[in-house]
Amino acid sequence: MNACDIWLELQRGRSRLVRSGVAAEEKSSGLGFLPAILVVMGLGFALRMFRLSAPSLRGDEAFSWMIARQDPVAILRFIWEAREPHSPLHFLWMKVWMELAGDSEFVLRFHALFLTFLIIPLVGRWLQVLGQPRRTVWLGIVLASLHPYLIWQSQDARQYGTLAFFGISESLALMHALRTDQLRNWALFVLIGALGAYYHYNLAILFALQAALVGILWRHRLRSWGIAQGAILLLNLPGMVLAAYALAPYTGTAQRAPTLLEGLSQVLRVFTVGTTGDGWPAIAATAFWALTALIGGLWLLRISRADGMWAIGHLVAPVLVAFLAAQSRAVFAPHYMITALPFWILLASVGLGRLMAGGWWHRGLPFLCLLGIGIGVAQSLWHHYADPRYAKSPPIRELAALLAREAGPGDYVLITFPDPAFTYYHRDGVPWGMLPASQPFQREETLAALNRLAGQYNRIWLIPIHLPMWPGSEEVERWLTLHAELLKEQTFGPLRLLAFRPARRALTEMRWIEARWADGVELVAFRIEPEGIIPSGGVLRLSTAWRRWQEVSEEHSVFVHLLDPQGRLIAQDDHPVGRGHYPSTAWAGEEIIFERFEVRLPAGIPPGRYRLAIGRYNWETLIRVPVDGSDRLELEIIEVQP
Repeated sequence: MNACDIWLELQRGRSRLVRSGVAAEEKSSGLGFLPAILVVMGLGFALRMFRLSAPSLRGDEAFSWMIARQDPVAILRFIWEAREPHSPLHFLWMKVWMELAGDSEFVLRFHALFLTFLIIPLVGRWLQVLGQPRRTVWLGIVLASLHPYLIWQSQDARQYGTLAFFGISESLALMHALRTDQLRNWALFVLIGALGAYYHYNLAILFALQAALVGILWRHRLRSWGIAQGAILLLNLPGMVLAAYALAPYTGTAQRAPTLLEGLSQVLRVFTVGTTGDGWPAIAATAFWALTALIGGLWLLRISRADGMWAIGHLVAPVLVAFLAAQSRAVFAPHYMITALPFWILLASVGLGRLMAGGWWHRGLPFLCLLGIGIGVAQSLWHHYADPRYAKSPPIRELAALLAREAGPGDYVLITFPDPAFTYYHRDGVPWGMLPASQPFQREETLAALNRLAGQYNRIWLIPIHLPMWPGSEEVERWLTLHAELLKEQTFGPLRLLAFRPARRALTEMRWIEARWADGVELVAFRIEPEGIIPSGGVLRLSTAWRRWQEVSEEHSVFVHLLDPQGRLIAQDDHPVGRGHYPSTAWAGEEIIFERFEVRLPAGIPPGRYRLAIGRYNWETLIRVPVDGSDRLELEIIEVQP
């Protein structure tokens, strides 16, 4: 027996002494342990099912759907040709699931929910393997059942929750194999490891970590581990080729590495209260969770250095690798480190269990820890389920439903960013397209395409999504705002839906007028909404169409005033046509430029007849530009009623 084997036997002996005390404690813990566990797990499953299909699919979820709806050969071809940085098994399994159950939001998310839910009993099983008492096992299952980020990932049609499942199940299978050296346990490790590697390349981090841990702590199992790991690598050889090809040029879509302290703070908070916790409850929960995890790690190292190093290593390695990789690529995001999350829960459970096992003077601290963690978790779950500000995705389903109701023949829908969620919801509707159509942004081609659409369709619906990664979208919205009449604008969370009537059609439905200002600009047509009577406190909308009638040397602002019978100003809207983006000094010869004004009437103004006037003026001197021998043009008499 060498020195390493002697050291391991001493560690096992020490661990057995501790576990004998645990067994004695469990004898007096009473009955009802299993029913309590089942109740908690049932609650965890219910929380994962609750409002599963309520939020719209977010873009990444719809991207998985978009790939998975193809045939298997096309899926593999896309992954290869597009150098998709995610493994193929996720898309292939989703393909099979969709063929069996359909492609509703509920179905797409449920395919990931079940395996992610299994993390709960696996945390409990890990704690049993570590020789922890029933109290600690119960705490681990409670924390895993209620964990906001695990619930968030369970309700997501992506692969990250399932990656966490493969991470904890693969490490547990390896631990069983190392302890028993039985063929069936090694076979289970090979199966889970090979499937996990095909599900996400991230599992390679754990393989590398485990190679180091086996070399340090389990050298007498190196031969068995080497054969099993070799089998995994052999089975995953095509995946390794695909990974090397896809990841070599990948620069990431998350963020570059923040400072070490900022990054650690971000990861700890997400690993504690997810993406929906904030304020002092999140800070308190993170602090107490970190304290209990620290105590749990130190206690594991004390009773068994091997178990402690194993648990702490599986927590630290994914975070450290992501941080180092993010020095050169934008890959710093908690979901890339999610294989570490179950071990964060495990260590916190051990720490809480240890605190609760202390003397009476310790009882106040575990109560404070549980209270702080509970408040943070409760706030985060409330935000997740009930507060639209924390929704995982914008309500694009509701936007698409409005389009389905109101868009009709002669309409066209235009989006400015390749959002797969729109593709998912806008099926069999009016024609649609995307501008800019590709990157890098081609300005002249995009403007030419807009001109063609304006000449072909009677109404254009625009969904503007402005992101730095897709430049040119702002210019598309600006062009339509200037060259088409804005009919309506409606918000759906962070999304906007705008309806435009191109000039060709708009000018036939507006009221024509010939009003020339002395600065070379003329008003061609206008429309007032609502027509007839407007209530007190309402909004009067004025759509205007302009062009130049001679060379323009100076830009002026436009005022729209609502005047009472005595000529007193009641309400107004002042700004230049084009709002500074396209001054009249740059207008082309016969180019028609549209501008919309909104005049909000004060609440409680007396009913009666009011005059709507428009004019142009110098914004520095406030001197008005003459129009038809006056300093303003009266457009309409507005009837105001209570």
